[in-house]
Amino acid sequence: MQFTLSDIQNEIKENSTKLLKENIDLLDTIQKVDENCRIDENIWKLVLEQGWLALDVPESDGGLGFSLTDTAILSEVLGYYMPIVPVFSSGVVFKNLILNSKNDIKNSILPEIITGEKIGTFAIYENDKYLVDEGNTHTNLVESSDGYVLNGVKKYVMFGDVSDYFAVMAKHNESLKIILLSKDTKGLDVKETTSLDQTRPMCEISMSDIKIQENDIMIEPSDTLDVWEKVKNISLSFLAMEQVGGSQACLDMSTSYAKERIQFGRPIGSFQAIQHICANMLLQLESAKSVAYSAVRTDLSDGLEMEMSSLIAKSYCSEVFNKLAGDNIQVHGGIGFTWEHPAHLYFKKAKSDSLLLGTPKLARDRIAELLSL
Repeated sequence: MQFTLSDIQNEIKENSTKLLKENIDLLDTIQKVDENCRIDENIWKLVLEQGWLALDVPESDGGLGFSLTDTAILSEVLGYYMPIVPVFSSGVVFKNLILNSKNDIKNSILPEIITGEKIGTFAIYENDKYLVDEGNTHTNLVESSDGYVLNGVKKYVMFGDVSDYFAVMAKHNESLKIILLSKDTKGLDVKETTSLDQTRPMCEISMSDIKIQENDIMIEPSDTLDVWEKVKNISLSFLAMEQVGGSQACLDMSTSYAKERIQFGRPIGSFQAIQHICANMLLQLESAKSVAYSAVRTDLSDGLEMEMSSLIAKSYCSEVFNKLAGDNIQVHGGIGFTWEHPAHLYFKKAKSDSLLLGTPKLARDRIAELLSL
């Protein structure tokens, strides 16, 4: 199925596909993963040269003023080729937090982020529940004689060891606040952790008696949860587009192998069992495209509709990517289980992506609430 794209959107997709196809070899990615590469500097440089991080930033804020859909198309292409770059953490989540921050923070930090001079990330979660509320936030902000003091630990911090800025969710009394920290903040410790998807390296950060001033608080406290929900919903939509791109790569890899691999004197794609696997992969992929594209085309001003569409996309696209990544290994047989074949990269990314910003089950639970069930 080919969704109707504008001329600009077609140009974005064609140019980004050409650029990444020419510069990314999945066998090289396997080697980089094996060497614990934390960021692919060459691909990151290409991303920045193309101005991709500024694409959907309003012109009044120094960006190019393109639409959410225009930019989300890049996520689909990035999901297909899986470069080790912090586009999602810095160019989607952190950037949108900055866009919704106080003017002094936005004006000073945003130019550095959209040019790639600096990298930002988000430090929100502390446990496997992936819930953002007072009960699941133990990072504490306590008033002191000259401001505040911050203590706590955050898990699942993407690209934390190469980031310059951290947006940290903390509890202050009975409310939540998002604090901006820089990498050289005294009392901040960043530690590499093992992550299933090594194309998106994770870290754990510890904060010990960090002094915080009022101008370090990114968002007005009364708006913190509303802003986080808005940013999360946008990010879930972009993540769904990444998952569609990864699912497409799995389908293309499977059908290509099914045409080439000869068993019993003929291509394995001529056997009905393989045909049905590939056909079902296509059916699920087209459904996932529908919900992902619907999510990124939703009017941002309609908060309820945006939340519902992003949750549907998160839940469904996560499950489709998981299924297609597994089917891809099945079609490849023994070679699909080896480290030397890139099928495992997509399988591990699919598993990891399904946990980002909350599990499919959490998304379905929230959908049920929105349906008043």
